[in-house]
Amino acid sequence: MDFKFNNEILREALVRMREDQTDENLLKAGTALMDTRILVPANWDKEPIKQPDGKIKFPNDAKLSFMTATDDKGEKMFPVFTSLEEMKNAFGDPGVNCMVMSSEQWMPMVKDAKGDVNGIVVDPNGVNIRFPADFLIGFKDAYRSPLKERNIETNTNVFLKDPEGDMQDIEAALISAGFHDSAINIKERLKDPESKETTWFILVDSKEKDTGIFTRLSAALKPVARDKDMEFMFSDSKLGQDIAKSSKPLYVRAF
Repeated sequence: MDFKFNNEILREALVRMREDQTDENLLKAGTALMDTRILVPANWDKEPIKQPDGKIKFPNDAKLSFMTATDDKGEKMFPVFTSLEEMKNAFGDPGVNCMVMSSEQWMPMVKDAKGDVNGIVVDPNGVNIRFPADFLIGFKDAYRSPLKERNIETNTNVFLKDPEGDMQDIEAALISAGFHDSAINIKERLKDPESKETTWFILVDSKEKDTGIFTRLSAALKPVARDKDMEFMFSDSKLGQDIAKSSKPLYVRAF
């Protein structure tokens, strides 16, 4: 495999859940599982075709099958992974064919196999956390995330500018929603330097990479978002760090 994949957000949430098995940590781990993407071992009879946007698409008549693992009690699970390294820990290098999938893509696999395969196991040679099918189905039905994970490819230009106009309504919405523990840095992102259309580009400084923060921010800011889409990023990412160096947070906790 010649690509890099590393879902730190999910892996960190799972480690916290294993170390401290509270309902809160289970909720955060389940939320991260639904909001982000994972590596799923699979086989296919026809090679995917690379699209102009860099994504791949399988032919309509391609047949896909997903790997299962059986424990010493005979229970079958779908092994999935938070990184390429975790996959290699389980299968060696170069490992097996894998697909990067969102919960919208892999949940039908879990539902279709229910009764034969009892859910997924994440990083079986690492954090080794199991999610039974009944839990996944119930959680997915109850949790309707407003988020869609989108990768910013290496060497992609990101055009940002300071927000224009009065930001008091946005600052008030953040404070009213209780965002006193995080530094929230808001920029406007342009499609290109000449574009007049912008989206909100929001950096979040948080000790925990909890995607639930993005969901709560989305709900708090939606009434004052001025019909603009919102993009979120943790400020400790490489791009986030570069932006944060030249940006002043809109709201930071007052001591």
